[in-house]
Amino acid sequence: MNGQRLKFGVLASHQFPAGTEPRRGIGEVIDYVQTARDLGFDSVFTINHFVGNLITPQTISMTARLIDHSGDMTIGTGILILPLFHPLHIAEEFATLDHLSNGRIVLGVGTGYRKQEFDAFGVDHDTRGGRLGEGVRMIRALWRGEPVEFEGKYYTLKGTRIGIPPLQQNGPRIWVGAGARPAVERAARIGDCWFAPGNSPNPGYLTKHTGIYDEALRAAGKPVEGIERPIIKEMFVHEDGEHARRLALDYLRREYTAYGEYEALEWFNSRWQELVDNSLIVGNPEEVAAKIRQTAAIGFNHFVLRSFWGGMPYAEAERCLQLFATQVRPLLAAGAAA
Repeated sequence: MNGQRLKFGVLASHQFPAGTEPRRGIGEVIDYVQTARDLGFDSVFTINHFVGNLITPQTISMTARLIDHSGDMTIGTGILILPLFHPLHIAEEFATLDHLSNGRIVLGVGTGYRKQEFDAFGVDHDTRGGRLGEGVRMIRALWRGEPVEFEGKYYTLKGTRIGIPPLQQNGPRIWVGAGARPAVERAARIGDCWFAPGNSPNPGYLTKHTGIYDEALRAAGKPVEGIERPIIKEMFVHEDGEHARRLALDYLRREYTAYGEYEALEWFNSRWQELVDNSLIVGNPEEVAAKIRQTAAIGFNHFVLRSFWGGMPYAEAERCLQLFATQVRPLLAAGAAA
């Protein structure tokens, strides 16, 4: 664990099955975040998708809504599909959120993977990597507060100054989500950290790609030690590990079946058991703590946990957060002290 305190956040999973009343779903997400706040969780992140097969309130609106319910938690996007937005738009939106949150905001970005989202916006799916790189560069330049001259392949500015400067000097941190090797290397070059996906069915994925990330950091002249290393993980804990598995896997399977309808994620349908065995953090407190230790040993120190999936009764999700805070975190703290 490299001597660093482990941080734990929640993914505010505002994706609801068809037929859900959005106001009710949003209300439960707000309750979930307030519970996490009161239990001492460190962060909360929101989700971004368009034209999906789940009801998905939009990420900037949800992030703004949750600011006043999140105490002093870090709050951000996990992740925003930057190539579908103009960077100037995002620079101003997140400068605004920076002030609304009193400097607690993180801009989590990625390329996206669902081709139908790009088709709906009329954006070439094959340009998403280049758009992400240019977008991050433009946002950083704008956040410095000076007029920006920018001539890229996809975006141009001619002496444009941002309409609202961010609160944090040089702007919020930018976390870059990435899966494949070239994207992880790009995250090292352009981001403040790699926002790692924690749902690969490959048991060696995280170790291999952490090495790739570290190598790319060194090549970019950036530090490797003492840095934030966040990861999103599916997690569910109950005193009875078998009960945890039955309950969580029921709702998780429904959600991942919906994901599997997208071409890029069809593999979820054929590799479900590998995902369960090699990626999910589900069980009793001792089992969950052990799995977190395994991932922390690779180098990850900020776990953004999703424990609330579409259709799950809110009481079950709340109980999970309470058990994590009162039983799992003490086990992890005791292990670190030992």
